[in-house]
Amino acid sequence: MTKPKSRSIRRQLLAWLLLPLSALWLVSTAIGYFRSVDLAEDRYDHELINSADSVIARLEVVNGKVVVDMPPQALAMLKHGDNKFYYEILTNDFAKVSGDVDLPGPQDELPPHVPKLTYGVIEGQKVRICTMRTFVENHQDVSVIVECAETVGPRENFAHQLLIGIIVPQLLLIALGCLAIWQGVSRGLRPLGELEKELASRSQFDLSPVMDVNTPQEVQPLVHAINDLLGRLREDIDSQRRFVANAAHQLRTPLAGLKTYIGVVSGMAAKLNQKELGTAVSQLDNGLNRITHLVTRLLALAKAEPNAAANIKPQNFDINLVAAEATSDLVSDAIEKNIDLAFEGGPGPLFVSGDPASVRELVMNLVDNAVRYTPVGGHVTVRVQNGSNVTLAVEDDGPGIAEAERERVFERFYRVLGTDASGSGLGLAIVREIAYTHNAKISLDGGAAGGTVVKIEFSKAPTASGNYAEVN
Repeated sequence: MTKPKSRSIRRQLLAWLLLPLSALWLVSTAIGYFRSVDLAEDRYDHELINSADSVIARLEVVNGKVVVDMPPQALAMLKHGDNKFYYEILTNDFAKVSGDVDLPGPQDELPPHVPKLTYGVIEGQKVRICTMRTFVENHQDVSVIVECAETVGPRENFAHQLLIGIIVPQLLLIALGCLAIWQGVSRGLRPLGELEKELASRSQFDLSPVMDVNTPQEVQPLVHAINDLLGRLREDIDSQRRFVANAAHQLRTPLAGLKTYIGVVSGMAAKLNQKELGTAVSQLDNGLNRITHLVTRLLALAKAEPNAAANIKPQNFDINLVAAEATSDLVSDAIEKNIDLAFEGGPGPLFVSGDPASVRELVMNLVDNAVRYTPVGGHVTVRVQNGSNVTLAVEDDGPGIAEAERERVFERFYRVLGTDASGSGLGLAIVREIAYTHNAKISLDGGAAGGTVVKIEFSKAPTASGNYAEVN
């Protein structure tokens, strides 16, 4: 199975910060490039128009013909840098008056004194052409077409220099911004590193809360969640310690009694005192029964723990069947005490979701507890009731439980004082754990005619799921 790649907060922050910054740099570079091209175009177009005006200024009419005084020195002055300059003068009927190259004539009618700028190719080089219709000075009846052209190399170089002047400072700013972002992200994540070091330096026995005095607000929910987890873990460990201590105490007494009775049996066997030997064997049997009952309850409690119950796949089952079968298993115990044990099921199948074996253990513990504490000739009733939820109730007419002790009876190994019934003190603790793992509500009240009523309220399972357990 491929291990999923872990995501880095640092990388995600850097990506979310640097990607927009890089995109902004690209956009600004593109805008700067087009802007620099426009600036170069405007500047060189203005100079090209001035060059055309200079050519126009050298026009004159001699003997009725248009001539131009354009010595090589004047032509050299019209060049800008390394570019090549070309000119041509045409009459209105496109007859060539003068020029050093054939330029493409105007395709449309030109208004006077309005320059028209276009691109063209001369001798394999791209040029910018300025075409203008004008009148010869002092001869307003003589008009000519003047075309001037220059290569675009210098203006492209100028645009590139402008672009470099824009990009280089921006790159420097981007680099400084990346460094600032890296430092900021590193400083922002530093509290997480400190939290990691603090937790890593702790031993497995240190479950004290993590201090959040200097913790940033964004990290405080994480610290509070860790502290909450540590608190629950402390409570669980304390509970396990109390459980082990109480279990050791509960097991020590019957084991010590068994050791004593074994010594007595050994002595009786030597003396062959049949009556005393029978009494000792009976005591041994009772002690073994107590240990067996206690170990069974300890195993049931361990199974009902949330960590163990989490591994059980929940399923939908009819609680009527589970409660009826669990009740029937304890009929013989009720008959021994002459107790009337009754079961009243709910109307039709009532489905709840969970583990039917655990719920069966819950019912058996409730009924066993009620039978143990109900006096001879009493009554114990198990009911399943239908409502907004499904309620399981076990009612007896025993001595009842004082209101001040109704919470404590769910503690492990706790037994109500003043009762002579035997038991491990784990029955209601098991009931509480099973109810907790099934998200059921548990309540303990007094009966109508005295005694005790324990109610467990389960949520109804969706009957359309089709996942039902068969309870045997």
